[in-house]
Amino acid sequence: MRRKYGVTLTLTVSLLLAGCAEEPEPRPWEAVAGATVRDLTSEEAVEIERAEQKLVAACMKDHGLPYWEFPVPGVDERKSGNYVVESVRWARTYGYGRGFERRAERIRTAHRTVRYQNRLPREERARYTRALDGDHHDLMRVDLPGPLGTVETPRGGCVNEARAALYGDAETWYTARRTVESVLPLYAQDLKRDRRFTHALGRWAACMRSAGRPFDSPDDLRQRRAAAVERMPDAEADAFDRKLAVTEATCAGESSLGTAVRELEREYRARTLKPYADQWDTYRKMRLHALRQARQDSLS
Repeated sequence: MRRKYGVTLTLTVSLLLAGCAEEPEPRPWEAVAGATVRDLTSEEAVEIERAEQKLVAACMKDHGLPYWEFPVPGVDERKSGNYVVESVRWARTYGYGRGFERRAERIRTAHRTVRYQNRLPREERARYTRALDGDHHDLMRVDLPGPLGTVETPRGGCVNEARAALYGDAETWYTARRTVESVLPLYAQDLKRDRRFTHALGRWAACMRSAGRPFDSPDDLRQRRAAAVERMPDAEADAFDRKLAVTEATCAGESSLGTAVRELEREYRARTLKPYADQWDTYRKMRLHALRQARQDSLS
């Protein structure tokens, strides 16, 4: 009897241990409760990207390599790509963001990290790039929604180490981010055919005509404005941009075009992402987890 009991006990313990071993460890971003899952604000996105730069610099230092942090676009700079200019204050200050474009070009060509890399001999530059960006012979791949194809990026490197520290896992983050952020082309044309959009756009165009700026849409305005400023000196182009952008922003407010676009984009994006609900949930949870990590690191 004692022997039979011992065998039974051993078997029971073994099964319990096996069951425990099969349970996957919870992923760090899954601690974000469903009720709190939301999109980030632009200010919060800036916090994460600044924290990422600090982590990249620390990682490169561990490799014995210099790295100077890249400046992160601020909240105002992120508005320069919006469909329509909405803020009169922003328009008076920045026009159509030509100053941001010039700044981005200076960073791309003259930032200290870029200049350092460009001065390195070929083999040293390749070593530096591997340490920073990862191995281009070992790639992460993501099949994008619909007909959008496949994208890929290297594994490893300090950039991915920084993202793993913030988001919890670099490859999961890459997959979720590229899936979610790629879907705009899938719904953009349907959105522009939506009656709520066309009504707001009609009011905007009528307002612009009344102001002596006969543009059919912000797309039409951008195209014709780009051709006009191309022939102007910088100071003249900046003044032209500010005046035109103020008119656009005033009409955006009177027509509620910007509000309509934001509301429709949320609706159409959610609808388009329904087949990718897991990636959408992961994307938002990982961003909130990264925000928490960034704030913890800033306090430490």
